Amino acid sequence: MPLDQAPKQISIPGKSPLTSHGATVARLTTELSELIERETNLLQARRPQEAKQLHGEKSRLMAEYKAALGKLKLSEHLLGPKGSKERQYLRGLTDQLRDNIREHARVVLRLKSVTEGLIRSVGEEVQKKTNPVLGYGKNAAVNYARNVRPTSLSLNQTI
Repeated sequence: MPLDQAPKQISIPGKSPLTSHGATVARLTTELSELIERETNLLQARRPQEAKQLHGEKSRLMAEYKAALGKLKLSEHLLGPKGSKERQYLRGLTDQLRDNIREHARVVLRLKSVTEGLIRSVGEEVQKKTNPVLGYGKNAAVNYARNVRPTSLSLNQTI
């Protein structure tokens, strides 16, 4: 059963009107957006090991993006007045990145909840096997030993 598919984002047509720090931010925004979309597609295809290989590049791009954004904030006047073509272009790219991040978060949270459900059910099954039934109570409910607490299973792996 594949994960729900979100509608594809519309790409920003035309050549970039940005120069200097704005062009760097636009390039990094596009690269980061494409990388996150690729990682999301790998997770949806149930290939987390391949998605994990993209983490180094994603971290590098995010650090570069943060630095370039800081430089752009210092020289914000290069983007022109509010509503200029440069600002609209950058806003379109940023909106597309934001949509990709939102979709990625949705997929990751869904996979996380499925994984947690599997771990919880395994823990409950282990509890049933190790915790013997003492008998039945007043309402025909099963009485378990009270001194044994259910055990949980945890994994130290980040996807």
